[in-house]
Amino acid sequence: MKCFRFGSLILVTLMIVAQYGCVSGGVSGKADKLVEERDYQGAIEIYQVAIDAKPGTAEARKAQLAMGKLYTEKMNQPEQGVKVYKEITDSAPESEDAAEAYYRLGMYYFRSKDYESAQKNFDAVVNKFPELELSHNAQLMLAKSYEEAQNFEQAAEIYNNAANRNPRSKRAALALVNKARIEIEHLNQEDQARQTYQRLVKKYGKLSDSQEQIDEAKRELKAMGASIPEPEDPLATQQGRALARQLERRERDRPRGTVERSRAMGSPAAEVNSGFGVSASSVMRQFGGVSGGAIQGDEQGTYYDAMLMIANFQFGDENYPSAGALYHRAIELAKSDNAKIDPYSYLRLSVCYRKVGMHQRAAEVLKEAVKRDREVLDAVINTGRNHYTDENYERAIETYQSVLGLNRTKDPEIYWLTSLAYKKMNQPQDELNALEHAVAAKVDYTDALQSLAEVLHYRLKERKRAGIFQDLVDGKGSSYDGEKELGDVCYKYGNYTWAKSKYKAAARIAKRLRKKSENKAEQRKLDDQVVYANIRAAMAAYKLNREDEMQEIVDTLTAEYPEHSLMPYGRGELALLKGDTETAIAAFKESIEKAPHSDIAPIALGEYYLSQGFLDDAAAVWEAFLENNRYNQNVLRRLNKLKGNSEGQTDSDEESK
Repeated sequence: MKCFRFGSLILVTLMIVAQYGCVSGGVSGKADKLVEERDYQGAIEIYQVAIDAKPGTAEARKAQLAMGKLYTEKMNQPEQGVKVYKEITDSAPESEDAAEAYYRLGMYYFRSKDYESAQKNFDAVVNKFPELELSHNAQLMLAKSYEEAQNFEQAAEIYNNAANRNPRSKRAALALVNKARIEIEHLNQEDQARQTYQRLVKKYGKLSDSQEQIDEAKRELKAMGASIPEPEDPLATQQGRALARQLERRERDRPRGTVERSRAMGSPAAEVNSGFGVSASSVMRQFGGVSGGAIQGDEQGTYYDAMLMIANFQFGDENYPSAGALYHRAIELAKSDNAKIDPYSYLRLSVCYRKVGMHQRAAEVLKEAVKRDREVLDAVINTGRNHYTDENYERAIETYQSVLGLNRTKDPEIYWLTSLAYKKMNQPQDELNALEHAVAAKVDYTDALQSLAEVLHYRLKERKRAGIFQDLVDGKGSSYDGEKELGDVCYKYGNYTWAKSKYKAAARIAKRLRKKSENKAEQRKLDDQVVYANIRAAMAAYKLNREDEMQEIVDTLTAEYPEHSLMPYGRGELALLKGDTETAIAAFKESIEKAPHSDIAPIALGEYYLSQGFLDDAAAVWEAFLENNRYNQNVLRRLNKLKGNSEGQTDSDEESK
């Protein structure tokens, strides 16, 4: 009987596979019928047979998409649906089915209010599949995700990206209305909102399908008492008429993902891959290029020189899709000729990608460009300096950040220049973060150390810490505090090699002073410093995958300080690094009991609770510590920040560490 049932199952499977092989719609029809009858599991089984019949094919992926939809929308098994969608994105990441899977994942996370996960998936569609209509929908959902997460600055930027990406279209008008709304309702930026509405009326005022948005913009401008600009006529010039035709073709062809091509432009693949939704050949045709008109290459210049000239015009007019398509194609042609091209062309191509919201492609362009031509990096930095000189600090920061990580020797300078822009914008915390990044990348970078001392002293009122960095600038010799501070900064930003070195230097200094001291209280303090610095050095060694070195440090400490109150703290930190949270929590609590006046273990335990979202537990740890140590500024500042209270966030002259 068992053999008969097994044979029957094979027969049924073969019948379904045969039907599936002949008519791909047959499986879908059978599954659809079962879905109508609410036999969802039966539909799942049919889809699974189809997947098993042709694994890795487009037909199999279509069945997987259908399965994912059933799991998430009908069967209340979202974890299964998410798993199916991720199988598609992992196995065929470049396919249109992967785009659909990313989008559906984004929508699932959006509805679940997991906006960070939603953003990652929508952003993948925008950057990996810009030629698809779905990419434009994903960009609007990306903006909405940031808006729902109350990151209004980012939401406004992405709405602006969407407008740049869709010039002269209703989609752009809708995006600009949303941008202006956010600027008024959430960012308190009435001047920026006024400019957004005026831009909307000026550029789109004569588009018949955008009149609803235009009327809204005019009402808002009138309420602000602002002037209402005269709308531009997009058909008034030859270029405008050509652009209108180009956009009409693009909108007509967008669902099929096609791009107009010309044999005069060489290989069509390079144009398709630009991602701007418009071909370089169609842009050039507006100016007489490609088809034998006025613009051609000659002995004084190549065809791509002409393309770059027109790209610069388009860039100046903020027509980023057309400019980007031209920069992209010109660079590809120059590469094929092994010719060097103006490094600023790479930068402007990167800007075009950023302006339409494709930040991943923007980073890839600069990364490749810097490998080919070192002058590109200098060009970007100089552009950032020019923005800074022109008092356009946000543009300066955006420019600097676009090349971080491309050349380690340049990173310290870039971080320092970024900090100067944040200083001008009166954002001391961002200024501090940039300077710490600079010091972590180059511990003896005097300009960054000096600026770090200044922001801590004058703007953040952390005068003791400021004094430590000022001593480093003044060359007053190595000190425990100075070496430990440098170790902390390097560890914080992932430079574990320098962190380990600085912690070990701090431990040596404390140990040397311990041998000379005859004061019992001072000896205890120096012992604390030796143990603490060595624990941090062991942590850095673990981060460097040097577990043998880590264990050697721990064994030496255990032999020299077997009963020291910070030894349990050290076990807790190392347990956390290994993912053993239960041991870590117990060890931190043991250290707190042994050293009730040390803030090291309470801070570590509270910070762990914060990282897991256990706010009440973190507050309880710090409140209990402050009952007997109420003047400890390290813990007091953290507790007040947790409770949203500004009290205690001033000068910290008492540092128990």
